[in-house]
Amino acid sequence: MRIGVFTMIVVSLVFLLSVVNSFWIGRLFRQPLRRRIWFAYSVLTLLGAAAYLGLRSTGAPEGWAVLNFIYYFGPFWTVLQLLLLLAWPFSFMAAWLQRRWSVPEEAESDIQIKSSLNPAMTRRTFLSTAAVLPPVAMTGINTVGVLDAEFRAVLRRVDFAYPDLPPALDGLKIAHMTDVHIGPYVSARDVNKLVNLLRSASPDLLAITGDFVDDVSMLPGVMDTMKPFLDDLPLGAWFCMGNHEHLRGAAPIRSILQQSGIHILDNQHQRLPFGGSYFAIAGVDYPIGSSTAVRPETAKKYVEEACLDIPRQDFTLLMAHHPDFLPPAFERRISLTLAGHTHGGQAGWGDRSAFQFLYPYMRGVYRDEQSFGFVSSGAGHWLPFRLNCPPEVSLITLKRVT
Repeated sequence: MRIGVFTMIVVSLVFLLSVVNSFWIGRLFRQPLRRRIWFAYSVLTLLGAAAYLGLRSTGAPEGWAVLNFIYYFGPFWTVLQLLLLLAWPFSFMAAWLQRRWSVPEEAESDIQIKSSLNPAMTRRTFLSTAAVLPPVAMTGINTVGVLDAEFRAVLRRVDFAYPDLPPALDGLKIAHMTDVHIGPYVSARDVNKLVNLLRSASPDLLAITGDFVDDVSMLPGVMDTMKPFLDDLPLGAWFCMGNHEHLRGAAPIRSILQQSGIHILDNQHQRLPFGGSYFAIAGVDYPIGSSTAVRPETAKKYVEEACLDIPRQDFTLLMAHHPDFLPPAFERRISLTLAGHTHGGQAGWGDRSAFQFLYPYMRGVYRDEQSFGFVSSGAGHWLPFRLNCPPEVSLITLKRVT
């Protein structure tokens, strides 16, 4: 995978943040240790940058060998520099208190903090320890986030209940996969784990809502891995384009997917039979002119094109990469809209995102009367860090209620 402008910007930012972070971390230690801290930090920064560039250009080696750990040190160090920005105010507060309350060393032993673990701990020792704890805590959080991103893929089960659902569609199971980002951090082995999660639930169809691939050269191998699963789907696999498909090469991606039997819906729909009834599956293309938001008029136009001539009585499933398509879908009273793009912010609590303010529809289930929208946190990432927002594939089951 070619190193691009984005990668170089990230590496430059890491160097800048490393200079800032190394300075304040060094200040937490006494003078004899500072130069050693700064030297060690410089070496780790160079190693992290080299590992990140190597991973972005060649991808991670298969298997968790020593070389693989070296590769993953790059993104680990990258995320850590960002997290340390949150730690330094707390460390500086402790260091400031230490200087403000400092006393002559001969009197320091008389000022003790009562502690059941260490009754002889002095105030200076306590504050020195407190100053170091924030960066240590952020290192621990970063470790958990990287491990979650790499090893904690989950199957999320979501039921949607409709009073007017045709009886024949009661129990229809839809597998949803989005934002896999096949590339440096997501291999065919990782995709196989996701597929096994879905296969265990025996879905009727697979809906893939874009950003499936970052490295086109890896796509044929992934399709070979997915083939047995795709062949077993009664209603097939369906796909709508994301921004990364357009950025990485829409034409070859379309060709490989179609050769693998995946149906691509570009502002189109298809009526599918199920249980003696029919329902419609529609998909909208991604307007690549804007990568962070979709203009409301464009979203409405694409939804109208995709759903043109669908019988009013049909249950309609709409696939869209960006959650900005939810408002026109709600306006049109589309039964269910599936989206991704946000990665759920890759950090959150409960079922909500820690960055809920970034998008009106960031993560989870949304509803407007009897129209539902579901924004998945995604199955992959282009930076391997997830905190209480694990990679996910979803099994969506339709229910009829009376």
